[in-house]
Amino acid sequence: MIPRLPARARILRLVACLLAASAPLASAPLAAQARTSTDSASPIAVITPRDAIVTGALAAGTFALLPFDQRIAHWMQQPSRQGNDALRNSASFFRNLGSPGTIVIGGATYLAGRLDDSPRIEELGVRTLESIAAGSAVGYVIKGMAGRARPYAVADTLPHDFHAGRGFHDDRYTSFPSGHSIAAFATASAMSQEIRYLWPHSSPLIAPALYTGATLVGISRLYNDDHWASDVVAGAAVGTLAARVVVRYQRAHPNNAIDRILISTTVVPAPGGGMALAWHRAM
Repeated sequence: MIPRLPARARILRLVACLLAASAPLASAPLAAQARTSTDSASPIAVITPRDAIVTGALAAGTFALLPFDQRIAHWMQQPSRQGNDALRNSASFFRNLGSPGTIVIGGATYLAGRLDDSPRIEELGVRTLESIAAGSAVGYVIKGMAGRARPYAVADTLPHDFHAGRGFHDDRYTSFPSGHSIAAFATASAMSQEIRYLWPHSSPLIAPALYTGATLVGISRLYNDDHWASDVVAGAAVGTLAARVVVRYQRAHPNNAIDRILISTTVVPAPGGGMALAWHRAM
């Protein structure tokens, strides 16, 4: 038998680890720079020392949780918790928020910007979707290569069951990292950066809410027995770093093809009848 930590200590350790790892993300300053015609002449570092610190903190959290994966899984699967309607419904809500909810949020934000003719809102939606896509692509490769067994596949007893390449062939062995956590933290990171850049006065309120929601998405995956705790923190690392790189890269290249097509293109009436495409630059 594996000695169990007190129930309250186990759940507090998990929540504290996730929130503590994401706290610097919500508060990290990001210099706001106006988009001008000279932006491309001023290189912006795509990966910064702060990214290394954030990623390192999340990586440390992943390794710190490895010895407790089995204990946390057992605690989450206790009949008293699995039979709790409030917990079960909350876990279902946050699971769906992670996927497909994050994609719906990003897409709806983009469409709202199009309908309102607001390039800023469009950009917020596009960056969110780009970040989810980038993080998910990286996550797919890591999942396949790691081949870690999901908790339900090994009855919560073999948290260290990794096998290189196995994840490409069987979904039961795609536990590491959590895809829902990747999407949730990519969304939180992308939106936080864009909001800090476009509406800096709103950031102190919105960013913590975004990261708290992402954390709850990760915890829902533990409740559903689909992931180990370390999978969730690893997913947070992948999603956060992907979003930070995507947003910074796109900001350094304001005339990139995606922005020209999705943000800068507008359908307008053409002289003499018909419709034409017009391009503008977001400010």
